[in-house]
Amino acid sequence: MKKWFLLVLIMGTAMPAFGGGIDNKQNFSAAYVGSLSRNATTDGADAAAYNPAGLMQLKNGTYLEVDLQPFTFDYDHEFNGETYTASPNLIAPMAFGVHKREKWAVWGTFTINGGGGETEYENGNIITQSVENLMTAGAFSPYIPSGGALSMPYAYAKSYDYTFTTGVSFDLHPMVSVSAGIRYVRTDKEVDIHGTYNGSYILARYDQEADGFGGVIGIDIHPSDKLNIGIRYDSQVNLDWETETDASNQLGLILLNAFGRVDGQSYARDLPAVLALGLEWKVLPKLTLKPSFSYYFEEDADWDTQNDAVDGNSFELAMALQYDLNAAWSLTAGYLYIDVDMKPENFGIIEQMNPPLDCHAVAVGTRYRISEQITLILGISGYFYKDATAPADFSKGRPQVTYDKTLYIGGIGIQYRF
Repeated sequence: MKKWFLLVLIMGTAMPAFGGGIDNKQNFSAAYVGSLSRNATTDGADAAAYNPAGLMQLKNGTYLEVDLQPFTFDYDHEFNGETYTASPNLIAPMAFGVHKREKWAVWGTFTINGGGGETEYENGNIITQSVENLMTAGAFSPYIPSGGALSMPYAYAKSYDYTFTTGVSFDLHPMVSVSAGIRYVRTDKEVDIHGTYNGSYILARYDQEADGFGGVIGIDIHPSDKLNIGIRYDSQVNLDWETETDASNQLGLILLNAFGRVDGQSYARDLPAVLALGLEWKVLPKLTLKPSFSYYFEEDADWDTQNDAVDGNSFELAMALQYDLNAAWSLTAGYLYIDVDMKPENFGIIEQMNPPLDCHAVAVGTRYRISEQITLILGISGYFYKDATAPADFSKGRPQVTYDKTLYIGGIGIQYRF
């Protein structure tokens, strides 16, 4: 019981789900929002994030792109005949820069590769209910007496994995280009779980920070004007989250210290490596087919106390169509399937706040070339997740719970070429 409660108090984060695995996110640009498949793209500055070797097919020049992604979601925890919901509305910014010459290019990106938002359950959720059941059973006596009830439960978490990547691309051959880059990830997390138990206010609140470096390599193969292949590998980023607990009240600190969590203590939650493959095939003069496959090496990452919670690596399959109406306008549509190999009974606090569920997603978008210098990109997508039920586990204080969620994302981007 104590080990589980430690997870509840220590491992919390909010991770609104984009395309990606359990931790990794792929929703970097407005063009992705409108297509869900960009692993072989060569038509915009956001290729620096998806297919950096493919930047060599851009026209010479300097490209700057800024994207905003407003999104809204519903996360539902259904247990004991009630449904507890978090429904925030958030905005995620992204940015891309490219300077391309005849045989080489330099580039940089700002993206959110993990985490990515805030989750607030104003009336509690499965976490606060499980904690209440453990307290009522006397799991934390003598500090917290048995037989009481938790009133005004509340759970909040915020998490952003700010990611800065820079690199170079180079033409090896008229049909082959390559890329290499370095990535820096800075993670900031905040967790607040509180309520009143038998007249005593309990506040378990803490902040966590971590940073780390990784590498990015890629190759782009374009045997003809009708066919392009993109391959990208993002290395694992080792992250050790340092914990600060001084925001908790006295009772919260007693609980944290009882479980060995003090200021400066850390645990690992690495950002897994990614293999991304894509194809673009111009099947008709105005119609391009764009499949993508992404694979997330979660079993190889160090996730500390949850290393055994993952049964296999996540993957996603995507298919997009692009139809070029004319030189100025292009329309896109896409489908995405995400497969996550993690049973709901193995969810820790990270996964309970944002359940990693299998998913079907659809998208539509457009690209409008206003001039030779300015391009406007718009997109919208919806993610529809398969609900999953974790059986009751009284040793953890958890009743049977069903997790469900939906997510809607908009994307607007503006690209300028000097």
